[in-house]
Amino acid sequence: MAATEPKTQIFYINLGGGVGDIGATRYAWRGKKGSYDNIAEELGVKIAKDTDTGLCFGINYPAPAKVRISYIGSDGASRSAVRFCEPDKISNVTTGGKLGSKEIKIGTKSFKIYGASLKSN
Repeated sequence: MAATEPKTQIFYINLGGGVGDIGATRYAWRGKKGSYDNIAEELGVKIAKDTDTGLCFGINYPAPAKVRISYIGSDGASRSAVRFCEPDKISNVTTGGKLGSKEIKIGTKSFKIYGASLKSN
């Protein structure tokens, strides 16, 4: 029986800290593999390696911001997805247009992003 590839992976965002993220809290979570393809750098999200240490799972504070990413679905309707975003990157993502030429991966399909906003509760 052949081994199957995992469907999830571990991501993290550095919160706080100084130059070079020294002293930052590494907020970590398990998400669908590929859910940050093409947009991880703009959101400040990193894919964890097996050798990464100090990852904090399940903490409530501090927590990264969430952005709502808007895209047009395959049926032509407006859709959105929520993704974590490093606090220092929010302005570039929401008003700076950093995601404007990118695509977001939903499941196995990619869709053109047309906007992003800070998620409100």
